[in-house]
Amino acid sequence: MDLFLACLHGAAYAALAFALPLPAVRRPAIAVLLLTAIACLAAGLLSPAERTLTTVHTYAGFEGYAQEVSMVSFPTGTATAPGWLWPLPFLGFAALWSAILARLGQNPIRSGLLLPLLFAWTATAMWLGTQFLAGPAAIVQPLGLDRVLYPAGIALALCSAWTARSLPGLLIRISAGVVLARLPAAAFSKFASDYRLGTGLDIHSVRDIVNPLTGMQFDPRITLDSPYQQFWLIWLEHVIMFPAIYLLSLTGIAFGVYMFHKHSGDAR
Repeated sequence: MDLFLACLHGAAYAALAFALPLPAVRRPAIAVLLLTAIACLAAGLLSPAERTLTTVHTYAGFEGYAQEVSMVSFPTGTATAPGWLWPLPFLGFAALWSAILARLGQNPIRSGLLLPLLFAWTATAMWLGTQFLAGPAAIVQPLGLDRVLYPAGIALALCSAWTARSLPGLLIRISAGVVLARLPAAAFSKFASDYRLGTGLDIHSVRDIVNPLTGMQFDPRITLDSPYQQFWLIWLEHVIMFPAIYLLSLTGIAFGVYMFHKHSGDAR
């Protein structure tokens, strides 16, 4: 059941990503969002009286006695909540975006930045809320935060390509957007780490990461609760590394759509 719900969540994020730039996809996207919300609500009502979730932060490191670098899922906290509560964050997310898509109707978007950023920020809040309410691990942990931020990045690339007036402006918008989309997550990661809140963004107990410059663990080891630890696990990750990775794919998508849109307009 959890795997089925995780697939529905993925379909809902993908549908929303394409519905923002494409008016024809908005009604189907609303249907997918509401179907997913109803399925999650039904699963929540059938859940045990109390649920427990062990939250994890995933990083590149050496797991156990392994000699090769792999992705390590490190426990960061435990959340416990009544079983019927965990669907509520997605229910609010689905209701909000169904209302926005219905309000947009068949109208083209006016800004290529605002709605994708709102998608990223509300999806981040929904993802964190589901963890605090002990949602199923299959819904919140595979791919971590990027399970919601990458679809938002797709929406950013497509919306920006449709509304950009010049190629330099498009590249600037994509570059700014991928950083702005992660800033609330970075700020919450620092807050959660300072106050031991758990969730996948709490990194206060993570130390045995691999130095990306050497491919080995830091020597001497990273000191817990130090600015050095937060730089490598929060600011470098959210402000530099992941935005750079996103740009590699999102810029190509945006460029292809922009050129197609521009030349199809010229042909007419």
